Amino acid sequence: MVRPWYRSRWFRIGGGLLLLGLIVAALIPFLVPVDRFRPLLARLIENATGRQVEIGALRLHLFPAVSVRAVNVRVKNPAGLPPGDTVTVRSIDIGVETRALLSRRLDVTSIAVNGVRLTLLREPGGKTNYDLRTPQGPPESTGFLVLDRIGAVTIKNVEVVYSTYDARRRQARPSFTVTGLSARITDIHPNAQNWLKQLTLTSDLNGVRFSTPALSKPLQVQKGEFLVKGGTGRGSLSMVLEKMRGEGSVTVASLAPLAVKFSVTIPELDIAALDKMTVSTPGGGPEAPAPHDLLARGAVKVERIAFAPFAADRFVGQVSVYTNTIELDSYSLAVYGGTVRGKAALNYDAPSMPAFATAQVRGVDLGRIVKTAAPGARRITGTLEADVRGVTAFGRDPKVALTGGGTFAIRNGVFQGLDLQSSLAQITKTLQLNVPAGDTRFTYFGGDLRIANQRAYSDALRLEADTMEGTARGSAGFNRTLDYAGTGVLKRVTTSQGSAWVGQLLGNAAQGTASGLGVRIPFSLKGTVDDPKFSLAGTPQPVQGQGKPPSTNLLDLFKPKN
Repeated sequence: MVRPWYRSRWFRIGGGLLLLGLIVAALIPFLVPVDRFRPLLARLIENATGRQVEIGALRLHLFPAVSVRAVNVRVKNPAGLPPGDTVTVRSIDIGVETRALLSRRLDVTSIAVNGVRLTLLREPGGKTNYDLRTPQGPPESTGFLVLDRIGAVTIKNVEVVYSTYDARRRQARPSFTVTGLSARITDIHPNAQNWLKQLTLTSDLNGVRFSTPALSKPLQVQKGEFLVKGGTGRGSLSMVLEKMRGEGSVTVASLAPLAVKFSVTIPELDIAALDKMTVSTPGGGPEAPAPHDLLARGAVKVERIAFAPFAADRFVGQVSVYTNTIELDSYSLAVYGGTVRGKAALNYDAPSMPAFATAQVRGVDLGRIVKTAAPGARRITGTLEADVRGVTAFGRDPKVALTGGGTFAIRNGVFQGLDLQSSLAQITKTLQLNVPAGDTRFTYFGGDLRIANQRAYSDALRLEADTMEGTARGSAGFNRTLDYAGTGVLKRVTTSQGSAWVGQLLGNAAQGTASGLGVRIPFSLKGTVDDPKFSLAGTPQPVQGQGKPPSTNLLDLFKPKN
């Protein structure tokens, strides 16, 4: 009778050896007290960083490879900043040589880091919790830790939170958060000179999310990669914010000091959608000034900007990103046949998110703008030129908070549907003046501008047309209401046939002049843009050519003679 295979001698020997190996493997974590390395490892990190370090525990793992796992690693904030952690790490798996481990040494071959949170703080005075002590050379040799060549370091699930710390209030106000970062570093030689510059780091940016308290939704990276080699980092990515998309590239030339350059191209930017995602944060009284440190600088191109119902094309801007502001050092864009150039800035660190902008407007078709804004309303046409600046706050209604000023000029235009000449003549019906009727065509209309309380104020407006000219001061509201007072001069007027004697008197008053007689009419303008209301605001006066007006009051011509 043949004996079963599992009762064979060799099977029993092999099974016994396997069992013995399992027993040894199970006992090794107890025979090798790796936790004794924990205070030594913490002290090594403290000496390198100048920070207090806590390590929850060190554990030995044999599968899938021999490694020492450090769990709950914490690097504390420096003195002078609030108690807390600069860095927390859920786990660090340190691959080690087995023979060295049996000799009670850690000969590191690989490192895997998982669950990293960087909480970066900066005070307005410039003090930070991330200015670590920089080693001047390779790491110091120790009796228990050997760092000769590390094959790879992998880092997963990294979150970075950057905040401004107000020492007076003892509050940290987040500026931005980046989540979903990961990286892999290969072929590390810590004992070599300039070993940091010899690192090769690759990072998959897919799924990275960038959020800020100023926006209700995060910016997401759909596809991207980043490579650091020779001390310089380069990357490319495609990103999306709601339905707005963009492509970009970034170069990091240095980390100390930070030197980042970038380039971003956006097919379409919807300002209205961006405004809906803007979040205002309540203020709590005066705040300490936030630090103004440069993070990155680059170029932004937008093929089309939509701000319903308006649109603009070919935006190009040079952008500087600071710890508290985004600044447009210069920008230009095409708007309705003309161009707009200037600069702008947004303070996203302050609760009210104040912003300012300057604009140099040249050659813009004003008629197209007005038609777009109010298709069925009376329109003004012409070529617009302006130099203005404005200040607002995106933390509340930008239109309500808007203030500013400057100058403007509209050339060779028409007030369509607004017959200024006849309107002025109507308010002096007793003079029975005949003036050309129809749209008011002008060669120049402009003056100063001041914006406040949702109204545009002017102290010196001037209008020049073939048949009239005028000056005015007053304001127009964002709600299209009008409140102006001024003086209009009707040029080369005549009288109706029924008042020939008035014409004779006017003719006598104009004797000795080289040009026709005009009439100066003081008026007030109320109502709305769609329904203006003119009224007489004084006594009309004759104007003789370009000379001084005669002292005769036109209304005196109608007084009965004794």
